[in-house]
Amino acid sequence: MTPTHTYWDYTQLRFPRREGMRIDFVLGSPALAERVTGAFIDRQERKGKGASDHAPVVVDLR
Repeated sequence: MTPTHTYWDYTQLRFPRREGMRIDFVLGSPALAERVTGAFIDRQERKGKGASDHAPVVVDLR
C-alpha cells in the first residue's frame, strides 16, 4: 500500500513508527484535474535532518 500520510508529530516520534495523518492536500477544479499526470508524497524530504514535520505533496500537470 502506498503511504498517504503527510504529517508526523515530532514529539511522539510518529515518523519512525509510520503513524501519521493526511492533512496536506492539493485542491483544484475539474478542468485542472484533467491535466494531472502524476502525484506523490515526498517522504524523502521529511527524512532529512531539521526537516519539517510535513512532507511535500507534489502534483505534475501537463
